[in-house]
Amino acid sequence: MDSYSRGNSRMSMADAVYTQLREQIILVQRFPGDILNEACLAEEFQVSKTPVREALQLLSRTGWIVTLPRKGYVVRPVELRDVRDNFTIRRLLEPSLAGDAACNITAGQFSGLEEAVARQATAGEDFPAALNAARIFHIRIAEVSKNSRIQTIIADLLDEIRRLHYLLPDVEGHITSAAELRAHNAIISAVRLGDGGLARQLMAEHLNEVAHVLVNSFAGI
Repeated sequence: MDSYSRGNSRMSMADAVYTQLREQIILVQRFPGDILNEACLAEEFQVSKTPVREALQLLSRTGWIVTLPRKGYVVRPVELRDVRDNFTIRRLLEPSLAGDAACNITAGQFSGLEEAVARQATAGEDFPAALNAARIFHIRIAEVSKNSRIQTIIADLLDEIRRLHYLLPDVEGHITSAAELRAHNAIISAVRLGDGGLARQLMAEHLNEVAHVLVNSFAGI
């Protein structure tokens, strides 16, 4: 195996470890404050320490873990400020994305929006399925922009909120609540009508409502 192949294989292993660790953090299988040890992780994932180290460095750069001098890494705790900052950014981006979607969405993309909300509505007590469907709804709107950077930002922000739902089990019911589904369906209706102004307004109102629920729940911990 040449040096390029070895490097490519190593990066693939690092990507795999990164993806698995990131998902474990989101699902709170790794709790805020948990220490991540290179040797233990290498044994758990059946890889060498090198891809684990690379994965941990990437998780640190993307803000999921924090480096502790001479101790290693720790899963980053979530603070109330993080929740507020998340929605501040989303309020800046998503209403405009919804407005653009009303003007530029294709028939196929619109079907994807409808399918996401339908899955959310029929998920019943399957909380992870409902939460993922709600996430996909917002990602589908971002995808209409064809701006890969915005899509990545929105996806990362949504994963932070997905983690928050697992940290705050008392808000589980919100994701399939009548208010949540009504908001998504109203946005879909505005997009169907091609009414960009209404789509922007409805998305802003929806984000305000969700932020209110999550911030109040988090503040009550």
